Amino acid sequence: MDTSSEVQILKDAIKEHGTVNSDGRTSVAYGILFDKTANTLEALNGTLRTAKRQKKVAFDAEILFMPKDKDVQVVLLE
Repeated sequence: MDTSSEVQILKDAIKEHGTVNSDGRTSVAYGILFDKTANTLEALNGTLRTAKRQKKVAFDAEILFMPKDKDVQVVLLE
């Protein structure tokens, strides 16, 4: 699977499982995203880092780990 399709799967998962925050952006906890994409995204952290570099998502960490970061919000920027 190519990177752009993995980023699209990530964006779709955030839209499907997230909620709209006070800024009007959709966000989801990393733990939920981890659970919901386990069967579709083999390298979730790699996809998250790629999407973050492309400014498609934002989160407050360099890399996220389960279960330590399960409550960190991943915000969809576009």
